[in-house]
Amino acid sequence: MARSVLAPAVLTLLAAPAFAEGEVDLRIMSFNIWYGGVQVSQPQLIEVIRASGADIVGLQEPDGQTAAIAAAAGYPYVDLRRHIISRVPLFDPKLGERTDEGQAPYPLAGLDADAPHVWAMVAPGHVIALGNLHLSSDPYGPDLLRDGSGTDEVVAAETKVRLAEIEPYAAGMEPLVARGVPVIVTGDFNSPSHLDWTEAAKGSRPQQSVALPWPVTQRMEAAGFADAFRAAHPDLVARPGISYSPGFPWPLQVEGESMDRIDYIFAANATVRGAELWGEPGNPDVDRGFAPWPSDHRAVIADLTVTPAPAPALLAVEPRLVPEGGTFLVRGYLPGDAVWGVRIVPRGGDAASQTVTSVEGLTPTWNRAFRLSTLGLTPGPWDAVLIDETGEEQARTRFSVIGRDGKPVLSPASSSVKTGDPVTVSWTGAPGLKYDWIGVFAAGDPNVYNYLAFAYTGAVLDGTMTLTPDLYYDTLAPGDYVLRLMADDHYAVLAETPFTVTE
Repeated sequence: MARSVLAPAVLTLLAAPAFAEGEVDLRIMSFNIWYGGVQVSQPQLIEVIRASGADIVGLQEPDGQTAAIAAAAGYPYVDLRRHIISRVPLFDPKLGERTDEGQAPYPLAGLDADAPHVWAMVAPGHVIALGNLHLSSDPYGPDLLRDGSGTDEVVAAETKVRLAEIEPYAAGMEPLVARGVPVIVTGDFNSPSHLDWTEAAKGSRPQQSVALPWPVTQRMEAAGFADAFRAAHPDLVARPGISYSPGFPWPLQVEGESMDRIDYIFAANATVRGAELWGEPGNPDVDRGFAPWPSDHRAVIADLTVTPAPAPALLAVEPRLVPEGGTFLVRGYLPGDAVWGVRIVPRGGDAASQTVTSVEGLTPTWNRAFRLSTLGLTPGPWDAVLIDETGEEQARTRFSVIGRDGKPVLSPASSSVKTGDPVTVSWTGAPGLKYDWIGVFAAGDPNVYNYLAFAYTGAVLDGTMTLTPDLYYDTLAPGDYVLRLMADDHYAVLAETPFTVTE
């Protein structure tokens, strides 16, 4: 068995949030930063995040900027798949982690079989679960109401699109909530709240002429989550908490804009001590203003108290896609502050017989990380395996090494399809981030915002998907088109390939 001597183990200790009598006070921020935070001023965006004093921040629309923003704002821990930056260590759930007996936690394809939550070690040996979501924006319910749709039509659209997106997360998190694990979910849900659209509040916000039972927030409530802002501010007329939109940039409003509260911090097994809305200055609904405000969404902040759960075996590898000749960071923890180590094996390999490199016999600490080189690791899929002092496997996570000139490749199943038929496409070498996506574009249109259809890859590095006609905004007319692999919910083109639609 080879032992790595390429980099020494590095002990990293940071101050944890206050931990007294089993309780931890946390400050959480949810912030849609508008295409990477560069539309107004990224330095101002970073200043807002710094000023928040948040322990954990869920970012939406990071546009590939998550790591850079974390570094600039002083957050040492980053989860790129879920767009979370943190002052406390973050760990992936182990492969195949279950939330109860015999049931996988999330019935989702993707994330390489990892659960969509991430563990945050908020105190030595104690964790909470985090999720961060950005649900689809179209069709947008308040706009449908503005344009004359009835409530039944709006609820049907919500059920088909966003409720379907949230269901796997809500169902998967319910067992964690039932076990008493604190679970916090941040996000831009692109859906108003059933707590706001009541008979008593009719007319208190644009397009709100009716009471409406928005199903997405109802589902989160049924899963055991409290809406932190509304828990802190129950008077929904006095504190509407409108998070979208302060303007593009403020105060430039789009005519007829359907403003509403669509950005949330949901908390289960947590006490809400307070919540704030940050945005443009001078608005009575804004607790703290900044000029210029750097986003088209306001930020939501919540102060919570939790009793964290005992940590399971934990392992993290950063990044998941490592260039040949580069290095990667490994962080691990075993319950009881046990001695631990990590072995690197080919994907699915046996840690007892197929180890290529390892670091073992690490003294226990709640927050220890070391860096390994890819020397000896050929391009391809690999596993990191967390072991105890006897060599027994305790957890496993995945990463891949790519060649120095490695680039993603996109391949359609057929270069020509008939109008109305599905389009099947395969890819290799994707970053494997949560919101990597494949879009359909008209050939010759250089505007990457003009996608005609899209679907997320499920965060897998190599895979296949079929775009069915019901995913298209309109049926594709005969003509020439381009399939593009796009990076992580933004508009950087990683690979593309043409195809044709015929009669």
